[in-house]
Amino acid sequence: MIQSMTGYSSSIISTGKINHTIELKCLNSKYLDLNLKLPYILRKKEFELKKIIGNKLFRGKIELLITNEIKKENKKAVLIRENIKSYINELKKMNSNGSVDLLKIAMTLPGAYEVSDSDLSKKDYKKIEKEIFSLIENVIKFRKKEGKEICLDLKKKVKIIEKKIQEIKKLESKRIENKKRKIHKEMDKLNLLIDKNRMEQEMIYYIEKLDINEEVIRLNSHLKLFRSELNNKFPIGKKLGFIAQEIGREINTLGAKANDSLIQKMVIEMKDNLEKIKENVLNIL
Repeated sequence: MIQSMTGYSSSIISTGKINHTIELKCLNSKYLDLNLKLPYILRKKEFELKKIIGNKLFRGKIELLITNEIKKENKKAVLIRENIKSYINELKKMNSNGSVDLLKIAMTLPGAYEVSDSDLSKKDYKKIEKEIFSLIENVIKFRKKEGKEICLDLKKKVKIIEKKIQEIKKLESKRIENKKRKIHKEMDKLNLLIDKNRMEQEMIYYIEKLDINEEVIRLNSHLKLFRSELNNKFPIGKKLGFIAQEIGREINTLGAKANDSLIQKMVIEMKDNLEKIKENVLNIL
């Protein structure tokens, strides 16, 4: 089943004296781009957490953000007296009349005090790890849901391109005959003596250059492969991107060889739908 690369999930859990807010965000990326923002007490687990996320989510720009807040009843503030004195001295210079509570202001400034974190026990870490696994599963569900919608849209666009190919095939036999008649008509206007055998040879050579049968066969083959890959259980975003490139090459060649206004119009419509396919493929895992 197709999965998109975008997803989001978050939760708040408690371990002993600390509340942990955990957020997992996923966006598009050609590769696996992991960015973990962890509190100090979890930094030693960074490599382990990266491995867990990478093994489950495979690809995308992924950010895991964990913030800690010590519960009010467990907060123990340690005053940094030197910083407080320095703040008060500086504030006195700015407020000589002494009508303001300088200590109150100093206590709101950075570095006036610090609140110590508690170390995590193995049991606490396992609880956080379990919650991260749960968030990963939520993200995968989100990815699958969005992937299902992308898949439906891709199939719709492929079907439009296939329909245009069938319309082009109907025009193909008439197009060649029209080209032959036009060439003979122009030659008749010149009223020149022509070697008919040589004329036929040149005609065959010219018609071969206009023939788009090979492009149509290859284009149908690429579209069939693209459609079959949509049922792949493994990450297929990059592979679909490569197939889309090949589809684009055949459409461009077909348009260059067609030399027909009606076919050119259909080629433009195929290109338009292919661009929409490429945009969707960029968001596929």
